[in-house]
Amino acid sequence: MITLNKAMLASALCALAVSNTAEASCSAQYNFVIDTHTTFNYDQVSQQGQQTHIKLNGLLTIKAAKHNDEDGWWAIKADKVTAGQGQFASELASYTVPFAFKLAKNGLVTDFWFPTKLDTQTQDQLKGLAYYFQFQRSNPALIKKEQDTLGRYTVSYQFKDDEIHLNKHTYALHDKTQAALQTVNVASSGHQITPNACFFETRKGQETLLFSGQSQSLNLKTKQQYQLLPTSSAYPSALFSLPTNLENWPSAEKTLSEDELAQLKKSLQSLVSKGNLTDISAYDLAKQLSQFDAVIGSLETIFLQQTLSDEAQMRLFNALGQLDSPNSQLLLGHILVNAEKDPLMQFRALRALSQGQSALSPELSALLTEQIESGFNSLDSEVTSSFYMTIGAMLNSRTANAQSAQLHDVLSEQLSLVTETNIKSALITSLGNSRDEQHFEQIDSYVEDSNKSVQRASIRALGMMQTEQAYTSLEKQLAKPQHQNQVALLKALSNYQLEPAASDAVLAIAVNNPTAESRYAAIQALATQEHKDGIKATLRTALKKETSKRNFKAIVELLHSTKQNTP
Repeated sequence: MITLNKAMLASALCALAVSNTAEASCSAQYNFVIDTHTTFNYDQVSQQGQQTHIKLNGLLTIKAAKHNDEDGWWAIKADKVTAGQGQFASELASYTVPFAFKLAKNGLVTDFWFPTKLDTQTQDQLKGLAYYFQFQRSNPALIKKEQDTLGRYTVSYQFKDDEIHLNKHTYALHDKTQAALQTVNVASSGHQITPNACFFETRKGQETLLFSGQSQSLNLKTKQQYQLLPTSSAYPSALFSLPTNLENWPSAEKTLSEDELAQLKKSLQSLVSKGNLTDISAYDLAKQLSQFDAVIGSLETIFLQQTLSDEAQMRLFNALGQLDSPNSQLLLGHILVNAEKDPLMQFRALRALSQGQSALSPELSALLTEQIESGFNSLDSEVTSSFYMTIGAMLNSRTANAQSAQLHDVLSEQLSLVTETNIKSALITSLGNSRDEQHFEQIDSYVEDSNKSVQRASIRALGMMQTEQAYTSLEKQLAKPQHQNQVALLKALSNYQLEPAASDAVLAIAVNNPTAESRYAAIQALATQEHKDGIKATLRTALKKETSKRNFKAIVELLHSTKQNTP
């Protein structure tokens, strides 16, 4: 470690800035420890959130590189990266991919280079390692703006003896409109760097961040401590054998060897079978599973052989849903088909698939198409219906592509062919869940069906579509004084703002219908209307003769509502 006074350190840093941070001969190795505690809950009222703890250990090697004849590039590789300790430690292969980053003259990371195509999550993991080498080298007394994988932040610098101290103050998240977490506050931040001629002798720090969702119902707190220290002896990292020029690196697009795949499967099996999955949040587990994506399909045996506890199985399903890669999608699809004698497992696979937002992979789409055309099998008819309904919901929530367009057509074609009432109803609901207007006429063709369940499915689907055409069709059904699906009709209409005549008809049902269930559905539909002054006057009078406690309570809640509601 070098020792500099404050003035000398400033001069040294300015010199380093001019020389683009370090000389071409620079290379270094560090042992790192990153200790992260996370607490999260989905309800602000909750007194005790769920807690997770992940401790990463590993070794970092860094050396100068060249890219497009530009200076400032650094090649970096992590080795021996593990999560956890003792018998529960698992290797994290995704962290060991070699890559490169560029440092500007002021010490900020400005670009990245990867030798192979990686998913965003893996790229962010690797970028996080590079950002430990980011710190500004001039005017450290001023508040600066920087960025990392999380977002843009303001930071202030101070010199203290032979150290640089930096503190983050505010964060603005990247792409927060697409994330479940919308805002972040810096509760505490402190980082100490002892610089040397290349990068630093040591770096350590701590940070506590408070995240919240847009609805304020999701809250997350992360507290992280880290330390990077020089290795006591040289480690023969594969990075040293790679060329200085990044263009000469061998492509990492090659197929993994059988031995590599076998080792990856072994590590995955160890993670799932030896670790306590319920101690890890589904989000953190999904991050760990991402490194095993190439062999994620090998988990099918673990599921089908029921080797996990019920709680661990649910957590793993949830994590796979959040992973949402083409391989994890196909794994869930295979479980869905091959667990036909275990409806609960099929249902959990469906629920996991419904979590994703990525486009459906060609492989999963082909599997789903085959199941729609040949008939999905389950011992539970409710799971069979859920299969079709979930596909429709996925078409609405996931990014559209050629595969999703094909599934729209397959669902529509199958509806025109099937004769079984329960499958026909499920397919109608599926098209409604997709909320695609192209299906309106086909859905509407069943709104007068003599079969009660088929008609009910049509009415519910029209309620889901929330279009002007669908509303007009539903409004016509109000003219029937004794509708066989009156409750379903009223629930469907609750998704719309009613025209005056329709509002009056629903109000009449709420006050005069002899069936308590129909009155309740009508009251609930009226509660979603933006303008309720006239409605309230009539319902206030109806309180005197209402005999149902549930209906009485619903009317009172409507009368005391002050906010304007939208469906």
